[in-house]
This record gives sequence, C-alpha cells and structure tokens, in this order.
Amino acid sequence: MVTNAVKFFSEKLKYEIDPYSVRHIVDEKDKNYIIIDVRDENSYKAGHVPTSINVPSNELDKHLNKLPKNKILIFYCYHVVCFAAPKAALKLAKKGYEVMEMVGGFDEWQKHGHPVEKTKY
Repeated sequence: MVTNAVKFFSEKLKYEIDPYSVRHIVDEKDKNYIIIDVRDENSYKAGHVPTSINVPSNELDKHLNKLPKNKILIFYCYHVVCFAAPKAALKLAKKGYEVMEMVGGFDEWQKHGHPVEKTKY
C-alpha cells in the first residue's frame, strides 16, 4: 500500500504546477508553455491569468487543431475542487499532448495576489 502511494504522488507531482511557478512563466514570457483557462467564457472575461487563452472544457474538441503538441499546456479552472482542468489535461494527454494542471485554479491565483487580466465585453 505504501509503495502504491509513493508511486502515485511521485507521478502526480510531475504534472502539477503551483500559481507561483505559473506567475514566473507569465512574467518571463516563456514560450514553451500555453496557459489554458477551461472555465466558461463569461468567467474568463471577468478575470483570468494574463496570457492565458480561453478554451471552455465543453468546447475542447473544437480547438484541438489549434493547440500545438510541441508546447506544454497548463490547464486551470475555477478552484481546487473543480475537475474540469484535470479532465481536460487527461483528455489531451491521451492524444499525445504534454500537459500540466495549475493546482488551486483561478481562485488560488487571485488569493495570492497575482495579476488578473480582464477582457472587455
């Protein structure tokens, strides 16, 4: 049982990223990553991680041809108990994309005072 837990958490941590690390990616304009907000369009427009793109989880299939496989895709959703981001990440990982999840979602991003970008309606 302990061996399984060690294996599980070791693997899990490889694909999770915290808001501070995402902030560094944003600040450095690191082109190796694409940050993807899987929340609905209105939530995205009200506030999102700078440089992120909006691909609502229910529209993911429509956007597959626009997402490059040579970048690491970082997904986030509303909060820590929102499962839209890990589901989207899993779906794309199965299709050969490199993926990560920003732990805590947009709520955690805001909670730590990171910059928020808004889209005009």
